[in-house]
Amino acid sequence: MSGDGTVLLTVLLRHDQSQNLDQIQSTLGERAWWERFPPGDAEIVSWVVAMGIGQIVTLRLPADQINLVNVELERSAWGVFRTEFYPTYDFVPVRERLAREWRESQAGGGEPEPGHDGTARAVDSEEVAGPPRPGMFSNAKVVGDRFSLSGMHAGDGRGGVLGDGSAYDQTRRALTKVKALVEAAGGVMDDVQNLRVYLTDIQDKGEVGRARTEFFTGDFPCSTLVEVSALVEPGLTVEIEAEGVIGSAPRT
Repeated sequence: MSGDGTVLLTVLLRHDQSQNLDQIQSTLGERAWWERFPPGDAEIVSWVVAMGIGQIVTLRLPADQINLVNVELERSAWGVFRTEFYPTYDFVPVRERLAREWRESQAGGGEPEPGHDGTARAVDSEEVAGPPRPGMFSNAKVVGDRFSLSGMHAGDGRGGVLGDGSAYDQTRRALTKVKALVEAAGGVMDDVQNLRVYLTDIQDKGEVGRARTEFFTGDFPCSTLVEVSALVEPGLTVEIEAEGVIGSAPRT
């Protein structure tokens, strides 16, 4: 079941081959099939004909309305179709993850890449400055499909601040670094599930929100916003940590 309480249900409508097409259409018309099905709040995801078998319908509907589909099939479809139905889920994100892991294992001579065998691996990007000294911290770590990012900000790596210094610009620059690291880990921005935003002035939250809308689509990640007295360098007003799951966002 998805986070919005809906489920996918695939319905197989096998043609009754003892009737010809005109007879089938006449019966469906008498039963107002095309108006009655699908019932309730069910949404048609796909409806295809498999020649020699019948019609295959995939619905998205609230979990508590599955019984309505069953009743409507018994009322309107029986005698025209032999019906079967199956709970369904979107396999594309899973398939993409498995394909990516297979490619990585082949590139590594058959050994899974660190991070995909349960061990942690560090991730970096040329667009993000590293720590001042080796061994201080990692910009990003990946374990399996999960990634965690250190706080990103608009610092230039030399004690200064990039851009015009506004909260909006600093947020955009911080999220640009987040994006670079997420992509280096093999994900996309909509794979981010949780953000922690640190502000030196809580009045800047509107500018932070405005910048954030430029980086995410669909359901935005969970977010916590905290006011702090200072950040690591003078002039920094925004710092953002991120966590997520690679492959969790819908792919188009």
